[in-house]
Amino acid sequence: MTTTTPTTRPAIRFSERVTAMQESPTLAVLNRATARIAEGVDVVDFGAGEPDFGTPSSIAAAGKRAIDEGLTKYTNASGLKSLREAIARRYNRRYGTSLGAEHVIAGNGGKQELFNLALALVRPGDEVIIPSPYWVSFPDQVSFAGGTPVFAPADPAEGFRPRLQDIEAVATSRTRGVILNSPCNPTGAVIRESELARIVEWCVARDAFLVFDETYELFVYGGHEHASAMRWFEQYPETIAVVNSMSKTFAMTGWRLGYAVAHPDIVTALGKIQSHSTSNPSTITQMAALAALDGANEDVQRMYDAYRDRRAWLVPAINGIPGICCTDPDGAFYIFPDVSAYFGKRGITDSQSVASYLLDEARVAVVPGGAFGADDYIRISYATSMERIREGVARMDAALRKL
Repeated sequence: MTTTTPTTRPAIRFSERVTAMQESPTLAVLNRATARIAEGVDVVDFGAGEPDFGTPSSIAAAGKRAIDEGLTKYTNASGLKSLREAIARRYNRRYGTSLGAEHVIAGNGGKQELFNLALALVRPGDEVIIPSPYWVSFPDQVSFAGGTPVFAPADPAEGFRPRLQDIEAVATSRTRGVILNSPCNPTGAVIRESELARIVEWCVARDAFLVFDETYELFVYGGHEHASAMRWFEQYPETIAVVNSMSKTFAMTGWRLGYAVAHPDIVTALGKIQSHSTSNPSTITQMAALAALDGANEDVQRMYDAYRDRRAWLVPAINGIPGICCTDPDGAFYIFPDVSAYFGKRGITDSQSVASYLLDEARVAVVPGGAFGADDYIRISYATSMERIREGVARMDAALRKL
């Protein structure tokens, strides 16, 4: 038998879904900053959306116990019933709902449940409205599911808070749903309860779903209050799905556990998707999450107090740099300053080049606002120590004054 050697190597052919998908810009910044640090460069990292606190010891101890006790086997693909019941009780206490385990699915981070919701609810040709600036993964998740993300620009003069009038302005007959994130990453905007009520009623009237991401729910400052779509869940269970995470509240980013609360039929659909992708979230992490939900309140309060104090120092300090304009964020642990005054100087044309300049000239890592649909801005995370915040602002000030 005679064989011939190919003269050219075969090409790798990717699916259209993957080709159209963008790498997470926040991870791209983190990777570049990490590379500089590996080179021995002292970088102040304002890029990562990750608490600088360690996981509370009581939570870590629960994870260790799970290993010691041999709790390392598979669980139900949607998570332990005891964990889903604990999540349901947490919402029942806060909002007077009557949720059960059948309303909850636990997965590998809130990101997975948001992705699963897009896959479960969005059909090809559907439009999904996303207020902008937006969290970077929302558009790609909608697009991957076959839908079209439609952006509803929020007004900077209104603190970037989502409003029904902005959503209505971009709605069409193909509108299938709305994704809200409050407190918002990257702006810190917190939607007003009265406005959220109007958006819920609008979604119900149009037979559109509302996915409500409240990952930063406990980090709200300055007298503002978090408004959750859970307040209307029992009235409109077919419309509302709420997503949350253990990552930010309990400093459990690497543990990877988030959850969705939705109509049991939607939860069943999410579980079906999850059963064919990741199966259950880590059993060890689930046991740690149970401990977090049952306690760790003092640790959460300590983190909240630190973020509040950092925010109080950072906003006026950043506004003291000529050319930067930054409003007070309502929540989360980010500020979102306007840096467009530097465009046109020394080759700077957009938020990406501002971020590159700051990394190269000031050794400070920030995330370009273009990643969030707002190219005049950069995102600065204050989930780092006050000492590093002061150092980073001083470096930024010196570098930007050169422009």
